[in-house]
Order: sequence, then structure tokens, then C-alpha cells
Amino acid sequence: MLTGSKKELIDLIKRNGTISIDEAVEKTDLAKTTLREHFLQLERDGYVERDYIRSGPGRPCLQFQITQKGNSLFPSSESALIKELLNYLKSKGEEETIKEFFEGFWEERLDKAQKRMDEITKSSIKSRVEMLVQMLEEEGFMPEFDLDAQKRELTIKECNCPFSEVIKETRLPCKLEALFFKRLFNEKAERTTYIAEGDYACSYQIPINEDT
Repeated sequence: MLTGSKKELIDLIKRNGTISIDEAVEKTDLAKTTLREHFLQLERDGYVERDYIRSGPGRPCLQFQITQKGNSLFPSSESALIKELLNYLKSKGEEETIKEFFEGFWEERLDKAQKRMDEITKSSIKSRVEMLVQMLEEEGFMPEFDLDAQKRELTIKECNCPFSEVIKETRLPCKLEALFFKRLFNEKAERTTYIAEGDYACSYQIPINEDT
């Protein structure tokens, strides 16, 4: 969780849409060098991204804007709303509609993950996993991974469940997430810890073979 001047910067961007370093100097008590370091750290951590905006002749102006991860720092009632929507659909006997929705959503995630892993120039399993972990981080899973080359085993931990309210109504996302790793790597991928059953993370152990 961000605190102090970095959280102040995120709040400032949220209120303004985008902001430059010079604008941040005017609106805060921080030195330009400090702000530059903060913006670089926030960018490295995935909370903001840079954009170059042209507003007339001359060079485009460097601006920073909030990413999806940055927006997740602010209060939201989306999860509660989705929970109520699921309750409503279930009361109308639309369980099959719910199933079709989640299956379609996870199919798109799988396709996205496969494409991102295939786009990297390095073909090593480590570089492919790092690309996947970056996607999981953007989605709010707070992922960690451990690649044991000697045992030829990969462990991926998802330390946060961004679908926690949904899980209270249906465990279908849990089933589809386990299937996600099986299809992405191999059928022997196995979930070994499970947030919904009281563990601190959902962990997946994945044997590494020549085809992974």
C-alpha cells in the first residue's frame, strides 16, 4: 500500500487525469529531483505510465497517468455489484449464463497470456514465466514464482484474489484458474494451497518438461 508523498502523487494524478513533473512541482511541496525519483519508482512498480502529449509547436510534453494497478488503490464497489448481479442471475435460474460468461472470460485470459508469452524474444521458461507474472500483477493477483531448475518444477503463488467477492457466490473462477495453468503449461499442474480454504495464497506446482 502506498503512503506519504507517493500516495499524494497518485491522488493528484487521479484528480487531474494526467500530470507533468513541472505541474507536480507547482502543486506539491516536493523538489523536482524528488518528484522525478517518485515518478520513476511508481512507473517501475506499475502504478503510473508515461505519455507524450503535444499541445502546440515544439516537443511533446511528458505526462504521467494512472494505470489499472494504480486505480485499484482507490475505493471501488465493483466487486459488491458483481456479487449482487450473480445473486440476481441465480435467482432467475440463469446459472448456465453465469457459467458461459466466466468460461468466456477465462478463455480470453488464456489467449492473452499465450500471446504475451509467445511475443518475447527469449524462449527460456524463465523469461516466459516472468512475462506471465507481469500480466498477473496487472490483474491484481500479487504473484510470486520460484523456478527450480534442478527439480524441473515451477511454483506460482497468487497472494491476492481479485475475485474474492465473486468467490463467495461461485467457486467457478477457482476451477477455471486451475484449468488456466493446466492449459498454459501442462495437465500435471496442480493447485497445492487455496485462499478459499484458508491459505494465504493460491499456489500451483507445475512440472517442467521439454514442451513447457
